[in-house]
Amino acid sequence: MSDISHTFGYDLDISDTGDLAIVSGSNIGKQRITRRLCTNPGDYIFWTDYGAGLPQRIGNTDTLSDLTSVILEQMKMEASISQSPTPSIKMYTLTDGTKKISIQYSDSNTDETTLMEI
Repeated sequence: MSDISHTFGYDLDISDTGDLAIVSGSNIGKQRITRRLCTNPGDYIFWTDYGAGLPQRIGNTDTLSDLTSVILEQMKMEASISQSPTPSIKMYTLTDGTKKISIQYSDSNTDETTLMEI
C-alpha cells in the first residue's frame, strides 16, 4: 500500500517524472503521524477529534507528561501504529533552549521499530 507523498506544511511532492510522488513502507506511518500530531483539533470538520495540535502548543507550559498523553492518545487512533509495544516518547531540551520530541513505535504495516523526531 502507498500514499501520496506530502510533507506537512508544503505542497504535494512531485516525482522526477512530474507525477505525484508516492510514499511507502514505514514512511507512510511517519507521514501520517506527522500530519496527525501537527493538525489542530477541530480543523477537520468531519473528524473533530483528529489532531494533537503540537504547533499551537509552542510557548505553552506543557510538561512531558502532558505532551505524552496527547501524543499517545492520537497514536492509538492511527492504524499504521502497532499498539504493542506501547510507543515510547521522550522530550529533549537542545542547547538553544528549544525542545525536541523523539517517538519510537512499531509500524503495523512493516513490523519495523521506527524512530521519528519532531
